[in-house]
Amino acid sequence: MREWTQEDISKLRQRLKLSQTAFAALLGVTRIYVYYLEKGVKRPGKTLTLLLDCIEKEKGKGVKKRHGKA
Repeated sequence: MREWTQEDISKLRQRLKLSQTAFAALLGVTRIYVYYLEKGVKRPGKTLTLLLDCIEKEKGKGVKKRHGKA
């Protein structure tokens, strides 16, 4: 289980191209809580940390790289 910093959380959200509202819905928290996480006011608990780990692991799946001619 990784230690999630405010920068890590913000970068993950941006890589996923999600607004704070959409990211909050994905995590099952409020938009203001995502804001607090990204500002360093709050730190994710164990359950949220595990969820962030899973989202990060799965973020690359579903994106197929094409090789050769289309």
